[in-house]
Amino acid sequence: MKKELLPIIFLVGILAIGCKNDHDSPELSPIDTSKVKIISDVTSNPAAGSWMTTTGEVTIRLSDVRMTAPKGVVLRSVDLIANGQGIMQKPFSGETLEFKVSLDNYITKGRVNFALYGNLIQKDSRDAQIIIADNIQHIVFAEMPEFDCMVTLDINVKGRSSTGEELDRTFQVSSLDHFTIAVPQSEIYWTPASGTASTLDLTITASAHASSVNSTLEATVSRLQWNKTDKSSPVIKMEIDNTPGSLNSAKLGLNVSTVRYGTWEGVTVKEQNCEYFYDVKES
Repeated sequence: MKKELLPIIFLVGILAIGCKNDHDSPELSPIDTSKVKIISDVTSNPAAGSWMTTTGEVTIRLSDVRMTAPKGVVLRSVDLIANGQGIMQKPFSGETLEFKVSLDNYITKGRVNFALYGNLIQKDSRDAQIIIADNIQHIVFAEMPEFDCMVTLDINVKGRSSTGEELDRTFQVSSLDHFTIAVPQSEIYWTPASGTASTLDLTITASAHASSVNSTLEATVSRLQWNKTDKSSPVIKMEIDNTPGSLNSAKLGLNVSTVRYGTWEGVTVKEQNCEYFYDVKES
């Protein structure tokens, strides 16, 4: 899955969390983190918001860190936090930091929020901790929900031969998989009893049904759009040559937008969009 770039700019306030080291004496004044500004790039793979299973792995990268702070303040290390629990710490030297987390070591299932905390040190000051990035959220399931989308096309074919003979035929086909809708050539093309028919008029009406095959999550179809039109509509009208291969040459495709939502394994999922694209091919 493509990585999501999360540019993070924080002017952070004081978090009264001291680091356990030589600078945690309560007699020392804490570092004034209100004067610390950190600009950085944070990426998550899979991208934030992704659905995962407990056997998955998340990689969070911190790069291009630029910090402005009072003289002597140093970013010593960075902690990776998951749902408020520290799970990993790495020293910071200015280079990119990469945190790889196997979910089965830390997370059972549900929502997990990752955050990056920076540990600051300064001579003669009490250490402090600041937030670099937070709310890098993933949804973790024991079993990944699976979805299906079935498309049906009602196809009307009309034609008129050079001798006046007319064709008006309607038939129905359904998707074979998530990629292709096969249309029999024998149903499209026409050989009139007399004369010739050079072109055919097609009216294609699409319908679709989406559902989850293994979970209690809901799925509904929100939009149908043909790739040859600039508007959302389940209907397309077109003229093709009355020659096998003409429909393929038109490179007709249908985009189906669906919405997924509901509750599964105790996790309530807000509406999430999913797209399917089907090529219409002769068979």
